[in-house]
Amino acid sequence: MRTGLAPQLTLEAAILRKGGFRDIAAGGSVAEVAYVTLKGGRPAGDCDPIAFTEGTPDSQADRALAKLSELALRFVDESTPYFSLVHPMWKTHYGEYDHLARVREWSATGGVDEDVIE
Repeated sequence: MRTGLAPQLTLEAAILRKGGFRDIAAGGSVAEVAYVTLKGGRPAGDCDPIAFTEGTPDSQADRALAKLSELALRFVDESTPYFSLVHPMWKTHYGEYDHLARVREWSATGGVDEDVIE
């Protein structure tokens, strides 16, 4: 989350700040972002607050929303490709749907031969 690769919690904070939750007015401030582990037993749950190295929960929420908006705008241009592996630095880690894109086969051959595509 701190690097922007797992922005779910900060995007939820942005939704809250924009009034996306019923009965919570837009423009509110987020006091804390935390992971909460819920389980049976005692204690019933654990709260693990995120200690941001820079900024506040509000500024991190605004940053996450700005990055999402920037990403969405890239795809307005129909020539923008949808890459199968968004983070190729983890080329040995495959996502849940990578098998549908035949990532392993393409990786083994070095890519697509443009003459073969019809």
